[in-house]
Amino acid sequence: MSSKIAYRIMYNRANKLDKKGRAPVVIEAYQNPVRRYFSTGIKLKPGEWDTKKNQVKSNPSYNAAISKQKSALEDFELRFPATYGREFILADFDLLNDQPEATKAKKRLSLSTFMLEQIERDKVKLSYSAYIRYKRTVGNLVDFNEGQSVEFATLDYTFVDGFDHYLRTVRKYHQNTIYKEHQVINQYFKRAALMDLVKASKNPYLHFKSKKQATVKDVLYPAEIQRIEQLTFSDDQQHLAFYRDAFLFSLYSLLRISDVTEIRQRHLTATDKGLLYEKVSHKTRNTNPTHRLPLYDLHKTSDGPSKPERIMQQYARTDSAPLFRRSHPKLNEQIKVVMALAGIRKNVTFHTARHSGITWLVILGLELPHIQRLAQHANITTTMQYVHLAEHITGERLSKIGWMNESQIKKSEHI
Repeated sequence: MSSKIAYRIMYNRANKLDKKGRAPVVIEAYQNPVRRYFSTGIKLKPGEWDTKKNQVKSNPSYNAAISKQKSALEDFELRFPATYGREFILADFDLLNDQPEATKAKKRLSLSTFMLEQIERDKVKLSYSAYIRYKRTVGNLVDFNEGQSVEFATLDYTFVDGFDHYLRTVRKYHQNTIYKEHQVINQYFKRAALMDLVKASKNPYLHFKSKKQATVKDVLYPAEIQRIEQLTFSDDQQHLAFYRDAFLFSLYSLLRISDVTEIRQRHLTATDKGLLYEKVSHKTRNTNPTHRLPLYDLHKTSDGPSKPERIMQQYARTDSAPLFRRSHPKLNEQIKVVMALAGIRKNVTFHTARHSGITWLVILGLELPHIQRLAQHANITTTMQYVHLAEHITGERLSKIGWMNESQIKKSEHI
């Protein structure tokens, strides 16, 4: 007669930390003299583990997840004799995930594999950066799950809550980046439900809500932009000119990062007046027709082509490859280096270029409806969100007002 299985939670069983200084929490199932170990998908630093209580410190969701997995193993062991008509042995855990043949084919794909397949199918309609970001989300899911594929059944509230904590503490992502990660997972889980691969009621995002965080957006003003334009690079910094120029082109043209990284030579038409940009934006393809942007009329110079035209001429190609193909994280990473060289200490990202370009046009006095069209905003209230006027500019304009003195005020009473 086989003996009952003994279970215990173990941290850092191999007494070894990974490159990030973490070790896994596992569940040991012991039946003399055999042992088996089951991953909990949780990795911790030594200081996050309570050796006395044998649990995670100050993280009820992790402890609940571990307890739930341990209970699932115990429940399977207890139900086994009635299901299979014999005593349970440790090797029978191999049958834990067995399913009737009728449902095996339908549920063969794991969630992570399903997502990768669907992302590849969606590649043609995704921007390059979105495609890379979606794949990164799957990679993060698998990494969180100890390098194992994430099954549909694994993705419950506890798992998602733990994944959220992982992105915040291990990956150190900004809250809005974490929000986007959850959006991607929820999107493909819903699609899987429509394809009858999983029940819609099992979607953890019916209860787990990730929120966006309001951010204070910095903006660059003309004097700062001029410093960026006038930057010179040493021999070992020449690669930064590419990132500087991509940033400036976005500023001059008001194009989004997703559109800048997709510009190809075929999107530029030489006219009698100069270069014309023509393309359907990924961001606005459902609401706006082809975006026709007269580059020759933007940021004109006194000695030839406009500033955006000059950049396009410098990076002109004879093939169909994008002129500024880089991932969004790479662009943002290198832009920070460029800003440091320009002596700009603001929190600048690539999107700051579009933000600053719109603000510059406001400072120059261009009416908001025209800016709205150039920026391809469906609603003018969106354009207003980009408007930042520096205090010194507001003060300068106030200083030009002819304020009334006391005698003028008295005279005005008789008007």
